[in-house]
Amino acid sequence: MSASIRLRLVRLSGLAGILGALLWTLGDALIIGANAGVADYPLLLDTYAERIGFDGLAMMLPSSEPRLAAGALVANVGIVFYLAGCWHLLQGMRPDRGWLAWVAFALLVAGNAWSPLGHAGFYYVGMVYKTLLETPVEAHAALLELGNHFDHVLMIAWLLAVVTLGVALLLLGLRIALGGTAWPRWFALVANPLSLVGIGLLVPLVLPEPLSTWLGGAAFNVGWLAVYALSTALLWRGDTLSPVAR
Repeated sequence: MSASIRLRLVRLSGLAGILGALLWTLGDALIIGANAGVADYPLLLDTYAERIGFDGLAMMLPSSEPRLAAGALVANVGIVFYLAGCWHLLQGMRPDRGWLAWVAFALLVAGNAWSPLGHAGFYYVGMVYKTLLETPVEAHAALLELGNHFDHVLMIAWLLAVVTLGVALLLLGLRIALGGTAWPRWFALVANPLSLVGIGLLVPLVLPEPLSTWLGGAAFNVGWLAVYALSTALLWRGDTLSPVAR
């Protein structure tokens, strides 16, 4: 592969990572970007509160079914761009420099591939509980049990993806800190699990409403947006992509 073609692919895959982060942030905003109070939904947030283990319900109740469905589906469509972004990060790590880059890349691909179920599962859990508001009392026990079953599966799928991506980020940050990548070493201060989540939590806090509420549950993807945007900017010229030792 010629240097010019490789640089174009690095740029395109970086932009793909940015687009993936934007679509997943939008998905988060649509599916868990609301906020309900106990007074608004006393049946679910008070009467049945001890029987509902799902933590995200208050962030979904005010949203309509079409909005929740769109939030689940837009991320499912956007995962292909996150997967393309993994190649961008692999090139930044310089895969010719050892096994650590390949392990981080494999975990990035696996974590992203496992993510859609953990995201879309919020739709099904939320809709089960929202259905309680429109059904007779006699059906509530069965729906509460079904909701808890769905929630257990959701947590397995969600944690599988999040933990895998967290380990991948940890290895990515370590690889950058060791030197010899296409990024400066200070980029490790951004490309690590703690900073990614910290950025994702901080951004909604400094934004006005309703953006603050919309992005309140999008910490992971807002953080990924920062990582991909900064990495794409750093690698845009391609000066550091050559295999020359640093």
